Amino acid sequence: MVMEIRRRFARMAGAAIVAVSVWSLAAVSSAQGWIDYVDLEQRFRINLPHEPAVEDSAFLGEYGDELPVRIYTASDGISDYKVSVIDYRSAGVTENRASIAFQALQYRRRGGEVTHDAYAQIDRIEGHQLQITNPDQSRTFVAIHLHRGRLYVVEANAPPGAPPPGLVQQSLVMLDEYGNHVRYELDADGNRARARTVEAD
Repeated sequence: MVMEIRRRFARMAGAAIVAVSVWSLAAVSSAQGWIDYVDLEQRFRINLPHEPAVEDSAFLGEYGDELPVRIYTASDGISDYKVSVIDYRSAGVTENRASIAFQALQYRRRGGEVTHDAYAQIDRIEGHQLQITNPDQSRTFVAIHLHRGRLYVVEANAPPGAPPPGLVQQSLVMLDEYGNHVRYELDADGNRARARTVEAD
């Protein structure tokens, strides 16, 4: 009996190692060929597995305004990635300022277990991040940032057991009209000033 239990344990451990190895190999393979995707019109740069599919659509804002949105989608064969740039420049000040909270609320309403729900910033551009475990055990990683009237929503979806796809969120960079990397200095009251310009490559 003891020997049989040991054999079963060894088979289970071997299967787990194989599963981890498969995901690891797939992750390494999928990481090859990733690109720095730049959209100067929408003023951002981000790391994606390939040139994304792009479509223009409309987004219904909190106060009923129909706002333009450009949606970028890509997949590395394991996880799926989406970047949505919602144009709030024609919206009122309150709707503009509330856009991060409103977008985060939409993700909470989808269901699933929210395991991370917190303030975030990139280059002192404030925003919010969420991590959600969905009912099918897939995971959704979301980053939301508002910059100069554009709301950037970065979403990554990973199947059960896959490595966390959070690097795409961390690679988001805002650009100015010349393609330069935008960074700020931020004080405790939320006042910000443009930091030294980082020239475009």
